[in-house]
Amino acid sequence: MNEILPHVIELKDDDRTFDLGAFVPEGTPLEIEIGCGNGRFIAANAAKHPDVRYFGVERMMERVRKCSRKAQQGALDNLTIVRVEAGRFVRELLPERCVRAMYLFFPDPWPKRRHHKNRFFQREMCDTLARIFVPGGVMHISTDHEDYFREMVRYLSEDARFEEVPALIRPEDEQTDFERLFLAKGNPIHSCAFRLIPREPADAH
Repeated sequence: MNEILPHVIELKDDDRTFDLGAFVPEGTPLEIEIGCGNGRFIAANAAKHPDVRYFGVERMMERVRKCSRKAQQGALDNLTIVRVEAGRFVRELLPERCVRAMYLFFPDPWPKRRHHKNRFFQREMCDTLARIFVPGGVMHISTDHEDYFREMVRYLSEDARFEEVPALIRPEDEQTDFERLFLAKGNPIHSCAFRLIPREPADAH
């Protein structure tokens, strides 16, 4: 793991551990955006909620640089951009019960059926979320791709560990560049949110 720009760390393919405590003080809520682009959503939220720790996960270097500039300009000490493959980060490097919310906005739909295996959200992602979410943790999703949206909703709806809750309504300053482009074109946007249902301890009476 290396700090490659202000507010930016890069995880290498051979990194097998991640010291979450070095970035998130004990008791501080953690929220993660997968594919944070140029950082419009994550930076706006970090500015509004300084008591929350935010991770923006992004691979493309030019987008990482833009996120870094936003974090510097806003003096957002509660925002870290993590340059890493997102699926590996959430599946392998995050500890149990550490994430309060995850945001997945306009992910690459890999529209050809033979490429669906490359989609970030597969059915197995439900197991990952159930492991890394704190009780009551929420998965927020928005996309213009109806097929992918229906697939993600089906996976979460069929999993008894989750329940649907009202979708997030975001003001203009929290809308991603992709979203603003699609809205300008009049394209429909599909959004949903699912909450990890808190469970009573097995020995509770």
